[in-house]
Amino acid sequence: MAYILTPRLLLYFSVGMEHTPPIHRTTIEIEVPAFEAAREALGTAGYKETVNRALRAVGRGDRLHRGAALIRAGGLDLITPEELQEQRRSRV
Repeated sequence: MAYILTPRLLLYFSVGMEHTPPIHRTTIEIEVPAFEAAREALGTAGYKETVNRALRAVGRGDRLHRGAALIRAGGLDLITPEELQEQRRSRV
């Protein structure tokens, strides 16, 4: 069964950064092979860009996974394409 994403659900899945997030400066040890693999997969150039993009990708993947689980469990108020078409039909 297919579902239509409502504006509320699209907001839930929103992953864009509309504003500048807070920054935390830190020093960490990074495994070079893991970093190189992530940099190549993400197409990034430096440490900062690679780490930030990797962290965002992990967060996005988690949100998508949780959203898909909600959809499968029927925990969201979604309508089917047929219900949407019925709502859009002319009432005249």
